[in-house]
Amino acid sequence: MPVFRETFVDNGYVDMFQVMKALREVDFDGIVIPDHVPGGGYPGVNNAYTLGYMKALRDQANAARRPG
Repeated sequence: MPVFRETFVDNGYVDMFQVMKALREVDFDGIVIPDHVPGGGYPGVNNAYTLGYMKALRDQANAARRPG
């Protein structure tokens, strides 16, 4: 990477939806957790946002794989 800047999961270099789809395609059954979450004075809120966003992407990837 040219420059590292800690950012929220929806604003970084990685397309997290593509990551979730790839994990689903290989039937990954482990855990996915954020390594770092940006600060800003509200660590609980920042963590809740990040985890909720990741769970929503997981659910969307799972729904896209179901037939019909």
